Amino acid sequence: MPRNPTEFDLEPNWHSDFRDLTTLPEDRMVRVRFLINACAGALAFILFLLVGWQLFTRHSVAGQLRFWDEKITTHRREYDELQFILRDYMIEAGKIQDAYDLIYIPFVPSEFVLNISRTLPDRMTVDTIGYANGTVTMRGSLAESPEQASRVLGHYIETLRNDAQVKSLFGDISAPSLDRARQDNLFNFEIVLKPAVRHP
Repeated sequence: MPRNPTEFDLEPNWHSDFRDLTTLPEDRMVRVRFLINACAGALAFILFLLVGWQLFTRHSVAGQLRFWDEKITTHRREYDELQFILRDYMIEAGKIQDAYDLIYIPFVPSEFVLNISRTLPDRMTVDTIGYANGTVTMRGSLAESPEQASRVLGHYIETLRNDAQVKSLFGDISAPSLDRARQDNLFNFEIVLKPAVRHP
């Protein structure tokens, strides 16, 4: 005959309850403390990772610096020899460029002088024509009154700038100086013709 299960059921409080409910913390306070501790632990872990990464990066950079310092020390002799070779090459290249500048003139000097004489005003005299580094410098005198001297020189500069043969060779034509000479109504001038800039 089966037994009645209720015969073995125990009462809800089958042992003594010694908890003092008045001194136990509230559940909300326990949750707040747990969250604070969890956040503090996560922050500490993140700081630990950051410090570790910084130490690793510093160690890696220091290793790379040591590596390249060793490479520089190893190849210092080859680098110094290369510098000497490069210096000698630059000196020789400068000599070749100087020789080229002396030999090569982009125009025929006689034709240039004839063209200058063709466009020269009546009371203007050219004493010297110099050529260096592609720039032509003309110096001479102008027999005009003070009122007319700058006007005549300016008109002649515009004539040179508009001349087809001259402007094909020189892109910048200017008169940097116009000074009174010791004689009355005589001015010394200087005209500079710089080569045109050729874009590749």
